[in-house]
Order: sequence, then structure tokens, then C-alpha cells
Amino acid sequence: MTELNFERDVAIDLDDLHMEWAHHAHKRRAYADEVAFLEKQAKQQVKLIDVKRAKLKEETGKLVLRIKESEPKMTVQQVDATIAGHAQLKPFEKDLSDAQNAMIDMEYDLNMAKNALKAMDDKKQALENEVVLWSRDYFSTPREKREIMPGKQAQSIKQEIQDEKTQSSRVAVNERRRRRRE
Repeated sequence: MTELNFERDVAIDLDDLHMEWAHHAHKRRAYADEVAFLEKQAKQQVKLIDVKRAKLKEETGKLVLRIKESEPKMTVQQVDATIAGHAQLKPFEKDLSDAQNAMIDMEYDLNMAKNALKAMDDKKQALENEVVLWSRDYFSTPREKREIMPGKQAQSIKQEIQDEKTQSSRVAVNERRRRRRE
């Protein structure tokens, strides 16, 4: 899998919106894959914690039975006090604690990946807004003052202006691409 770089992936290059659109789906998929992978790991860790908890409970039960066999008249409080911190249970308690700490770290990583995925969705929305603004000529460009020639209709003049604007923006975009490649 490619290396994920959040700062680079979420940035928008306004001069290359077409390239941003071309790569956005692939970048978003990489983050979605990461979220799915981390969710899978978290579910496996929950299962592992359940197994470790069951082993601790089993060992505690065995210890309680041995204590009750040796001292049948012990009260519940005395048995609880005897098994609390018992050396036989310490390895099981440590395993459970380590698994729970690993789960906390996995939840943190999962939450960060989910937020990065949401940021990629926000980037998509921003790209959509930029394209809408661009298509509606929101961004100002210098224009030459024109005089209408007698006999020309305003509609044909608008089309001429639009064609000229499109051509000049194509030239500018192609010039920027050539400079970048060099």
C-alpha cells in the first residue's frame, strides 16, 4: 500500500483541479482501506480481551476452589481478600491489562483514521465548490474593453468572448504544465 501523508493528501492545488479530481477517489479509497483494516484489528483485539478475561476468570475459580478445600469455613470476604493480588493470578491480570492497553491504542488509531477519511470527504465537497465557482466565472480575470460592432448580435459577441476566454485559459494551463515538467 502507498504511504499515507495526510497533509499532502488533503491539500487542494487550485491550479490543477482536474488532477485533484483524478486522484481524489484513489486517495479516499486508501484512507477507507486503512479504516476498514483498523476496525478489523479492533474487533480481533476485543475477541482476544474476551479470551484473556475468560482465562483469568477460570484461574480465579480454580484458586477459589483450592482455597475452599483447604479452609472450608472461610467467608466470601476472606476468600476475596486471599485471591486479591495472588501471585498465581498476576500473569493473567498482566496479560489482560496489556491487551486492554493495546485496545486503547487501536481505538486511538481508528479514530484518527476515521477523522482523516472524513477530511477526505470534506475535501471532495471543497473540490465540488471550487468547480462550481470556476464554472460560474467567480474568479476574476483581466478583460479587454470591447466595443460592439454594428450589425453583430450580443449573443454572438458573448460566444466569441467565451471562446476566447476558454482558449486563453487552455493556453495558460498548458503553459503551467510545460513549466512543471521541465
